[in-house]
Amino acid sequence: MTFHATRPEFPDLFPPGAGLTRLAGGFTWAEGPTYLPRRAAVVFSDVRQNRTWRWTDAGKLEEELHPSDHQNGHCLDAAGRLVACSHGRRALLRQEEGGEWSVLADQFGGRKLSSPNDVALHPDGSLWFTDPTYGIDKPEEGYGGEREQPGNFVYRLAPGGTLTAPIRDRRMPNGLAFLTPGLLLLADTGKNDGHIHAYRVTPDGEATYDRVWATVRPGKTDGLRVDEAGRVWSSAGDGVHVLSPQGEELGRIAVPETVANLCFGGPEGTDLYITASTGLYHVATRVRGLG
Repeated sequence: MTFHATRPEFPDLFPPGAGLTRLAGGFTWAEGPTYLPRRAAVVFSDVRQNRTWRWTDAGKLEEELHPSDHQNGHCLDAAGRLVACSHGRRALLRQEEGGEWSVLADQFGGRKLSSPNDVALHPDGSLWFTDPTYGIDKPEEGYGGEREQPGNFVYRLAPGGTLTAPIRDRRMPNGLAFLTPGLLLLADTGKNDGHIHAYRVTPDGEATYDRVWATVRPGKTDGLRVDEAGRVWSSAGDGVHVLSPQGEELGRIAVPETVANLCFGGPEGTDLYITASTGLYHVATRVRGLG
């Protein structure tokens, strides 16, 4: 059974007959899916194979980049351009209109970043991204190197290009998403507690720890997405957990592999794409992703 309801309203999030479909496989660690409306495709990473792929609305799997410099998380910026976290280049990158990649950030305080992991767009146009050390700790996920930063921070790249580090108290900050403009949800995969942490965000880009917003078990919380109604769709060890805007579990989508990340997309924005270890999966829904 694909869907496991905790609350009676959970089945209403899916059309009749919806189920889990495995679209493609053969990956090592599928991650970072983001839908590109202009290209009618979802782009995602295989961090450990050093590739990125795209799954088109026409149902074709096509290679995007090889080598990809171990890209991981992606999002679109305020202009609809693809932004990527690159473990290998230790940088936040952006793909320009001609297809070339430019560096948005690769240093802070005169020191190299570690390995940017995931990124989210704030409604004010700033890009917030996490920077754990997986790409320099694990040879299969990057090119190695030495950590130069004094901690594993969450950074904010302002629309004008100023880079700050509003969050400095996490061990291995990973997936992140804005529930509202003033509330950031953040996963920390440095601990095996499944917590999703909440931070209050001010209009000038400062962040203050608020609370443990929810706990997802089994497995570690990694990728997070928010839908238009404020529900949170979280990766987990047994699939995707769907939480209310208050952090209460509504139900689960069972996936036979550990889920790393997910995104909404497709022609109507209601297709849920799931990257889970060796596979890319799909579930039809009745909801759309926020923004």
